[in-house]
Amino acid sequence: MSTFVVSARKYRPIKFEDVVGQNHIAKTLKNALQTDKLAHAFLFCGPRGVGKTTCARILAKVINCLNPIDQVAPCNTCSSCTSFNENASFNIIELDAASNNSVEHIRTLIEQVRFQPQQGSHKVFIIDEVHMLSTQAFNAFLKTLEEPPPYAIFILATTEKHKILPTILSRCQIFDFKRIQVGDIVEQLQRILKSEGRTADVEALHQIGQKADGGMRDALSIFDKVASAVEGNITYKDIIQHLNVLDYEYFFKTTDACLRGDLKSVFLTIDEVIKNGFEAEHFVQGLSEHMRNLLLSKDTATITLLECSEELRQRYFNQGALATESFILSALDILNTCDVGMPRASNKRLLTELTLSKLCNLHNIIQGSVLMHPQNLQEKKTPDVSDRSAEKASDSQLSPENVIAPQHISEKEMVKVANDTPQESTVVATVTEQKDLLRSGSGPLRNKVADIRKKVLEEEALKAQAQKGFNLESVKNIWNQYLEANPSVSTKTAMKHTILQLDGNNLIITVPNAATKNLIAQEGPIIDRIREEFGLTTLTIELIIDKAQFPDMEEVQIKQTLSTKEVFEHFKSKNEHFTNFITKLELKPDNHHG
Repeated sequence: MSTFVVSARKYRPIKFEDVVGQNHIAKTLKNALQTDKLAHAFLFCGPRGVGKTTCARILAKVINCLNPIDQVAPCNTCSSCTSFNENASFNIIELDAASNNSVEHIRTLIEQVRFQPQQGSHKVFIIDEVHMLSTQAFNAFLKTLEEPPPYAIFILATTEKHKILPTILSRCQIFDFKRIQVGDIVEQLQRILKSEGRTADVEALHQIGQKADGGMRDALSIFDKVASAVEGNITYKDIIQHLNVLDYEYFFKTTDACLRGDLKSVFLTIDEVIKNGFEAEHFVQGLSEHMRNLLLSKDTATITLLECSEELRQRYFNQGALATESFILSALDILNTCDVGMPRASNKRLLTELTLSKLCNLHNIIQGSVLMHPQNLQEKKTPDVSDRSAEKASDSQLSPENVIAPQHISEKEMVKVANDTPQESTVVATVTEQKDLLRSGSGPLRNKVADIRKKVLEEEALKAQAQKGFNLESVKNIWNQYLEANPSVSTKTAMKHTILQLDGNNLIITVPNAATKNLIAQEGPIIDRIREEFGLTTLTIELIIDKAQFPDMEEVQIKQTLSTKEVFEHFKSKNEHFTNFITKLELKPDNHHG
């Protein structure tokens, strides 16, 4: 039986161009090789499976390659490259710090550093999981790492940079590897599929990329597992079956049911999920992620953040169009509360079903109960005893659970509802107002919305009028009023030594020095007052230092080399009170100092 080689080893990159998702690292190392400015110690940091050890091996091979391609890629044919590929190189030494973490192991390493390379120009030491070294081992390694022989290069790799001593960090060039994006993982898997003569659905590859959590090695391990279990084309169904992943169809179906208020379908769905072996908390977490994706799909600028196929992205967009932002945000809040309380719940299924019941009622709250149709607000006389049941029923429809609290609805939103719907459509009212209008027979709520619309229009008109008065003279008046009322003498002085200019909605403040600039920068209330006075939330501030604009302002500077007597004479000439004080006390400068 032939020996199977896993994809992570079979398709390990052999040159920097092949490393997935780390272009910033590859470019820097190639430039260092081409300009012959390699450091003697490198530290590669980042999550697991993102290419740290791979880049270290490529760099080590290029350094010792006898015929490097463009000085940045190993030839893989020379004796140095061949010996390394066969794990027989004496110049490239790999050490696992997880199992060689004592002082004795480091001393052995230091002994190896003393011997010059027998072949090639450098000895390269690759130390993986270097954070596992003990503190004593780190300290024993310090001197060698700081001043190694000219032929020695150290490449350290770690997943936990914070565990490494600062003295080690200061002696290395640090390269931070980042998580690999799902799109890059999918492209690499497609190249491997082509080499293997296999096919797979794009949605299946995206699911592998998401499951890998930014690690290429994890993605290849998942791919090998599924590829060995599936013959022919690899589908999305194969992925969720073999990786025990919740199908996103559950989340689309649950969201549709919540939007319809179909509680029966929601209960049947959660029952099916639990019967298939999934935990309730996994379903809640997956539904939270689904709601987050719906929120991103509400805008064309954020829909690109979805790491999924175009077909699935279109499905998110279609369902997101059916749900309002209020529904999605409220659903996220309810699901997050459930997720936080899940570890403490004794009956997790009941908590999940209660949460989903709230989601089913949520759409009715936002779309139905808050916006009441005029036919339900018909004029009604004082009810008699026979009408008590009807009154009680109307009260139950207007319970706090069925109506959004009024503070969550701005007046502008209320006016927008009235403008966007016909007169016979629904209007917004608080619970108390709805009950009062029902019982007093005052008719529909259009009059109240009209009053609010009028108020909003008046506010907008006042704001527009205020902006018309926005000019340099009016800004200076506010500036001077604030200056006079400010109790700080230093702030008053700083504000007096300023020149104000307007450039559109940009207020340019010219000051003579950095000290004045710092004082003005701390006076945020004056800027807020100007913005509020003219209704300009987009007003920006620019502070400029220009000493030439203040020729009359004297800046006292005393040389640090002045003697005591010179300092005494300086203050005596500047302050007559100081002179009187010295004369009364008959003080004289000490001529022996300075």
